[in-house]
This record gives sequence, C-alpha cells and structure tokens, in this order.
Amino acid sequence: MANISKYMALKLMRELGIQSRMHKRYNKSKTTVDVAQRPNLIRYLADLSGVWQTDITYIQLTNKEWVYLASVYDPERRRVLGYKISDTMTAKLATDALQMALDNEPKPMFVHSDMGSQYTSAEFEIKLQHYGIKHSHSLKGHPYDNGRIEAFHSLLKREEVYAKQ
Repeated sequence: MANISKYMALKLMRELGIQSRMHKRYNKSKTTVDVAQRPNLIRYLADLSGVWQTDITYIQLTNKEWVYLASVYDPERRRVLGYKISDTMTAKLATDALQMALDNEPKPMFVHSDMGSQYTSAEFEIKLQHYGIKHSHSLKGHPYDNGRIEAFHSLLKREEVYAKQ
C-alpha cells in the first residue's frame, strides 16, 4: 500500500463523503487520592492471562446529564466480562461490575485498576479478598498501566455513544 499525505487522505475522504468520528473533548474534574501508592503486580508479567482490568468512564447523555460506566475487561481475549451503569460513581458501581464478571467467568489471578476511590474502597477490597483475587494498581499519574480498558472506553464512546447522538 502506498504512503499518502494527510492532505491527500482528507481530499479522498471528502470526495467519498467520509467523515472522522471525532468528538469534542470535555474537561473532567480532577480527583485526588489520599491513599498511599499500592503495588502494580502485573507490570512485569510476560502475558496477561489471568488478569482482568477495570475502570470507570464518564458518558454525557443527550440531555446533558452524566452517567458512569464501570467495566471489567479481559485484555487477553479482548472482551468485556462485566459492566454496570449508574448516575453516581461509587464503590458499589465498581463492585457490581466485578460481581457480574465473577458470576459468568472463572475467577482471575489479578484484577488491575487505577487508584480511584472506588477501587481503593473497603467494599471493593473485601470483594476481591472473598474470591482470593490479588489487586494490582496503576501508578499514580500513569494511566497507561490500564491502557487496554482506557482504549476500549475511548473506542466505545467514539464509535457507539457519541457517533449516534
């Protein structure tokens, strides 16, 4: 396949009536975490079998209200195993998404999350301990540690949520 410039690509897209599915970024509020850094147990694993990743993303509805989507993702199979949507971002939201995955799949060795308050909560930690699952955390300021689920949420919003509004 021949390399072409971005200007040629734009010209061809215009001729074919194709548009990019980009959406306007919004500024989400910054949160602070008062919990000491917890270990990243998956950082040096050779593969991600036995690892689930979890995260919460914001979704703005057409009426300008916000909802929160918590997802549990298997990076090896590239599949969402559990999810929950709520109008509040709580530990229960994160725990319910995890429980959905645990109800339908064999338990993993590790669950990896960021250091958000939902994932450092006693409720979430108790759920993991009950099932004998080790909790791995992204380093503060390093969202790339949880990059696969971050990329999934970005793609979901770009291709399915905001493209249809």
